[in-house]
Amino acid sequence: LETILSIQPRATAKGARSREEIITEIATSIEKKTPAVFDYESVYNAYPTDYKESMNTVLVQEVIKYNNLLSVMKQTLVEVKKALKGEVVMSEELEFLANSLHDNQVPKLWAEKGFLSEKPLASWIIDLNDRIEFLSKWVQGGTPNVFWISGFFFPQAFITGMLQNYARKHVIAIDRLGFEFKILDNTTYQAIKQKPEDGCYLYGMFLEGARWSNEIHALADSKPKEL
Repeated sequence: LETILSIQPRATAKGARSREEIITEIATSIEKKTPAVFDYESVYNAYPTDYKESMNTVLVQEVIKYNNLLSVMKQTLVEVKKALKGEVVMSEELEFLANSLHDNQVPKLWAEKGFLSEKPLASWIIDLNDRIEFLSKWVQGGTPNVFWISGFFFPQAFITGMLQNYARKHVIAIDRLGFEFKILDNTTYQAIKQKPEDGCYLYGMFLEGARWSNEIHALADSKPKEL
């Protein structure tokens, strides 16, 4: 698909908006939708390294990673608009970024700093904003009762943080721990108002090749024509 998009004509019909105008409009729209970077100092001060709460470290690490992505996005969006106007040199990187914006693809410059995703640019931006909103609520309202596992930049650190919290609380070597999973299919994550005594509540997990049946409370075959 990338090869096909790369060889499509770059010219526009007479009377239509120019390619540069379209890319500038897209860049401006994304720039308006892109959240501000987090205030790292205030986040770190509010959630310092704590032996009894590894989630503080997880949050700070997530903020650092998303800040790196947001900073690159803001900088390159400004630069590509200037390059389209002729105010700065259109480098090869900026040209690739402009082409990606036009073709609804995530620019390589952003993908290298971003989270793993196969989504097209429009859906990727929505996903990014949802992720930032999840972290913002965490920063402003404290450690959440339920975690959106899909919203983490590096979910492996979150999983390790869960193990560390349990190991330190119960004085058990972390390499002796494993996971026990309980599917709460009789409620929604929005209805949960209290954290569990141990472990974490999660939502945002997906199955492929199977589905969870609320009727039999177990895995079941996927429904016809549903992934």
